[in-house]
Amino acid sequence: MDLVHWYKSLIDVIVLRAGSAALLHVHVGMAIYLATLMIVRQRRGGIIALQVVLAAELANEVMDWLAASPRWTWDDTISDIVLTLMWPTAITAVNAWRRRRWRRTVAAGARAATISPPATGRAPIAST
Repeated sequence: MDLVHWYKSLIDVIVLRAGSAALLHVHVGMAIYLATLMIVRQRRGGIIALQVVLAAELANEVMDWLAASPRWTWDDTISDIVLTLMWPTAITAVNAWRRRRWRRTVAAGARAATISPPATGRAPIAST
């Protein structure tokens, strides 16, 4: 048996025992994302982990296409990609937004600390 059909039969057995193929896409996407974060020791919301999830999902879709060529449809493929990438993308986007907001807050605080006048309101006198 070639690799493509072996992979397809393995996936079919997993879906048969687990129940929902859509739910498996969500769970496997998150599992790959978290495992990649642990392996590369990257911050939460790392773009590398998201890229690994995307690569794994695209490889899965290529295997599906090769195994089920006459029955393959774009609707199923797009749905699978969206379900797999949904939470890893959301986590990455939220963490990128929070980091950007934190950097702006820190930069604004540093500017305010260097520009603010002394507490007495008078100009400082140079001392030797």
